[in-house]
Amino acid sequence: MPPPQIQVAGLDAPLVEPPAAQDRRSEPAPELVRPHVDWFSYADFAEETRTHLAELQPGGCVGVLAVDIDHFEALTSMHDGAIGTEILANTAARIRDAVRPYDLIARVDGNGFALAWRQATMDTAPADIGSRIARQFDDPVPSSAGDLAITVTIGVAAATFDEARFAEPQTLLAQARAAVVAARARGRSRITEFDPIMREHAVQTYTTERQLRVALRDETLTVDYQPIVNLRTGNVVAVEALARWQDELFGQVSPALFIPIAEDSGLINDLGRLVLTASIAQGARWSGDRDNGLLLTVNLSNNQLLDPSLIPMIKRLLAEHDLHPNQLCLEITESVVMANVAASMTILCQLKDLGVVLAIDDFGTGYSSLSYLRRLPVDILKIDRSFIQSLHNRDDRVIAKVIIDLAHTLGMTTIAEGVEDPTQVEVLKELNCDMAQGFLLHRPTPAGTVDLTPVDLRSIPAIEHGLGSLSGSHGWSFLP
Repeated sequence: MPPPQIQVAGLDAPLVEPPAAQDRRSEPAPELVRPHVDWFSYADFAEETRTHLAELQPGGCVGVLAVDIDHFEALTSMHDGAIGTEILANTAARIRDAVRPYDLIARVDGNGFALAWRQATMDTAPADIGSRIARQFDDPVPSSAGDLAITVTIGVAAATFDEARFAEPQTLLAQARAAVVAARARGRSRITEFDPIMREHAVQTYTTERQLRVALRDETLTVDYQPIVNLRTGNVVAVEALARWQDELFGQVSPALFIPIAEDSGLINDLGRLVLTASIAQGARWSGDRDNGLLLTVNLSNNQLLDPSLIPMIKRLLAEHDLHPNQLCLEITESVVMANVAASMTILCQLKDLGVVLAIDDFGTGYSSLSYLRRLPVDILKIDRSFIQSLHNRDDRVIAKVIIDLAHTLGMTTIAEGVEDPTQVEVLKELNCDMAQGFLLHRPTPAGTVDLTPVDLRSIPAIEHGLGSLSGSHGWSFLP
């Protein structure tokens, strides 16, 4: 039997109102099974939710679930336009498999769905339905481009009988969307229930995104650089480029705030281009001023790595500024690689063929297996700051040693992140770590004030505890 044809509201034109939506007013009860339709429009969703609220009985609840496809833009940018429709169709089908036949699924934005859920009793909470939906994505989603590892982030809002008379469909959906934003701030592939604090967070996120768009348009973001030191000689052998934003409205905005917003809003590629352009130009200036060129390290997000324009842009920038590819290091995290292993491997190999240096950032916090690590064309492992800050703990010291020994066995260089105590430097030297960065050694500063003089590792003064949390975090085989 052939699979059912799926009509995509918003993609197929002209849009015809589904028969189920036309007949909904005549349905005597929600228990009657509707004709199978994969998704409806926002207008259908609003009508359905309004009906649920009006007919809600004491002891019951109406739930709204917002379901967003993670990394949708990155996935669609890798393939032709048809892959987006396939992902949406397969996602809708898996949501449908997790809910009742008469539950309404609506597409409410580019990569998001909404589900209106009415429950006569509180035996099944809307968040439980969210868990049921999330489990539908435990297995890869088939597509014409092969099996894709798709995950979803789900926000949940609900109204009880007492709240239903004051509730509106758009308000419940806005609350569910705010819960999605809050979930993504803590990482994707999560289920989060709305609480009033999230509304304030959603407003802050929207305002920050709006200001960030202005800053990118006006090119007012800047780049600071944090030196990376050879632990054997004290020489500065590399610098990490770090985006900085001084906003008229917010003042100095932390990268921990604006980078996730850039990723979620699709601005990360514009931000990445700004950082790559500025840092490669600066790296070329440093290279011309020194006998031994510095290694310049730049972070890449998942969207940037999967952007088809990435490699042509890097080729162009290297040629324009006459910077040798082996003086540019691109950092990616474990989670970025593992989000789409096949595509990441292909792109990393292409970057390696170009001659750039590759590093795994925040190593030890992700979930990559040793078999994948062995196959990746990576030159550097950067040990996550969480292990460095707790080197006084025997177990973390053992883990750090294992990572360093593993990297060396695979022919990789190691960099310790977040070094902020002289004792950490001594322990890292004992463990044979190659390089280190952190506030103890150098703070990130604008290019004109970066200190590239060697560090005397025997007489480093201690810094105030906690400042290392602001240092840059998310080589090569010779260490000058």
